[in-house]
Amino acid sequence: MAETVTHRAPRFLLALALPVAAFLLQRLFWNTIQPYAWFLFFPTVFFSAWVGGRVAGLLATVLSTGVVWWCFMAPLHSLSGHSLNNFLSGSVFLVMGALFSESQERLRRAHQRLADGQAELLARMSELAKVGGWDFDTATLRGDWTAETARLHGLPPGTPINVAAGLDYYLPADRPAIAQAVSEAIRHGTPYDLECQLQDAQGRVKWVRTTGRAVLEHGKVVRVQGAMQDIDNRKRAELAVRELNAGLERRVEERTAELRAANGELEGFAYAVSHDLRAPLRAMNGFSQALLEDYGPVLAGEGQVFLVQIMEASSRMGSLIDGLLLLSRCTRGELRRDRVDLTALALRLRDDLERGEPDRRVAWELQPGMTAWGDARMLEVMLGNLLGNAWKYTSQTASPRIRMEPWGDGSQAAFRITDNGAGFDEAFADKLFVPFQRLHRQEEFPGLGIGLATAQRIIQRHGGSLKAASSPGHGATFTFALPDPEREVQI
Repeated sequence: MAETVTHRAPRFLLALALPVAAFLLQRLFWNTIQPYAWFLFFPTVFFSAWVGGRVAGLLATVLSTGVVWWCFMAPLHSLSGHSLNNFLSGSVFLVMGALFSESQERLRRAHQRLADGQAELLARMSELAKVGGWDFDTATLRGDWTAETARLHGLPPGTPINVAAGLDYYLPADRPAIAQAVSEAIRHGTPYDLECQLQDAQGRVKWVRTTGRAVLEHGKVVRVQGAMQDIDNRKRAELAVRELNAGLERRVEERTAELRAANGELEGFAYAVSHDLRAPLRAMNGFSQALLEDYGPVLAGEGQVFLVQIMEASSRMGSLIDGLLLLSRCTRGELRRDRVDLTALALRLRDDLERGEPDRRVAWELQPGMTAWGDARMLEVMLGNLLGNAWKYTSQTASPRIRMEPWGDGSQAAFRITDNGAGFDEAFADKLFVPFQRLHRQEEFPGLGIGLATAQRIIQRHGGSLKAASSPGHGATFTFALPDPEREVQI
């Protein structure tokens, strides 16, 4: 309140000085402006009320009325004997002066309420956002801070503060950094923005963000101002997420190590299966062959048939073991990523199929320039299974055709292989990629039922997809996509 009175006293004196100034001016120019005795005093009373408020406006009105009445209205220097017009004009002036004073007082109060409301709103917003302000003089290192900054330090609003005391609230680990930042701001005007921990007056440790900037006068730093925000909840959440991620990374590393160990055991098991099962199968097949060669003539016809079936079964068992091992290898081992020429692979595989059955005539259409990113060894196995599947199921077609081409609009690494062979019923398509599940009888189209399952595993290992479409007697279409760093992969 003392500050308000001190601030308003000069304005009050100025308001009372305005009628005096108006009197002097009107006295000087009275010969020009008479008989307009109130000419300069109406604006004088208005500005007196505007500058000094209601009381100053009313005092200026009374003073101005007396001056005009005594000095500028006949009879001069007399308070009596004036005409009715003089009384009316004086009354009007008094009423107008009172209205000016009251209206200006109401405007002043309205502005004050608005200013107080804005200050209160800013204070509430500062409290809600947990953001406070501060500043200090670089010469004395003493300053001031807002109520929210004081609360962040666990102190009541209005508590005096200086730089040294403020730095003492920061934890020892963060104190050198904040002290260095403040020093640089004072000496060189360098701004700073730091996240540190402080311990408030109640002993509570919290994370805060503090920012500072220099205020210069004539090129010299005279003050440093800044803001402080409570970021404890956000920072603790970040640290919790970071700790969680670190824990997840450790668990991933542990699971990866376990997976490598499991894959190593699986590989050892696969080798044992390959070695230990093949030996008795070779012995079974060899003894059956020797028995048939040495004692075939003395065996009855049915006995020879049994021996042939044993030999065929052991050979088929060996093929099943090969298929299982191949399927297992598709999901293990390092996966290379190179640009692979699929057209060159398809041409080589076509030649291998034709050499195996030189009497077959198939119309091949292999588009040039087909490439994809992936492991060349695995992609060759995948493509061999898909093309071999088309070759096999066109064996009973009059004019067999096999086509491989890019698919889509070129925005993806997708391809399709079509044939005009036996096809299949899509109602049973869910069995198509299941190992050892077949949609045709063995006597129609011999096989193990492992090729398409292997092809799908390889494509999935690359992060791609494989789809099939067909109808009985109308061939089949296999569409596959492989991830490409230069194109979006979709089917």
